[in-house]
Order: sequence, then structure tokens, then C-alpha cells
Amino acid sequence: MKKVLLGIEFYFGIGFINELIDGTGKDLTTLSKEVETNPSVVVPQMMYYSRLYSVKRSGGVVDFNMNHIYDMIDDNGGIFGNFCTDFLNAFSESMFKDVPVDTTKKKVTKTAK
Repeated sequence: MKKVLLGIEFYFGIGFINELIDGTGKDLTTLSKEVETNPSVVVPQMMYYSRLYSVKRSGGVVDFNMNHIYDMIDDNGGIFGNFCTDFLNAFSESMFKDVPVDTTKKKVTKTAK
């Protein structure tokens, strides 16, 4: 799934997740917790690796670094501004939208005492 924010294409999905995990050295559970506890560190990393994956997918040239991401965030409302909120909403949507739900009922059996 891709999302264009501020005219920049960000890409989500398994390729992005792999870039994020490889680039940070953290597992997805740790990153998820850190989004809540330390968003000013994790959200820019997520944006960087999402954009990096998007550029790699298209065969483009990586002409940005983490400082460019920090500047975009600072120039567009900060870590709690609409830019970051829209990014996190797109990320959440990519993780949970249209994910199949198991609707089969599991049979519960009582165990002998």
C-alpha cells in the first residue's frame, strides 16, 4: 500500500517492515511499543524506511537522509501534527485493513477432573 503525503510517496507492507526491522535492528513488537513510549524516535525511523522502500521499489535514487525526515516533521506540525498523524493512520491501515478474520467457531471441550 502506498500513501502520498506532502507530495512524497511512502510505501507500506512487508517490504517496508523488512527495511524497518533490518535498519533498526528491532523486532516489530518492540517498535510498536516504542511508537507509544518514544514516538519522536520511532516515527521518524518509520517514515525514513517507508520512504526508502518506496524509492527502492521504483528504482529511484535515494537523495535524502534522516535529517530530511526530521525537517519535514518539524516543518509540518511536529511529532504530534497532522503529517505524523496521517502517516501513522496510513501505517495502521496497512497493517489491519482487509486482514482476514477467522470466523470459525472453535470447539471448546471440557477436560476431565
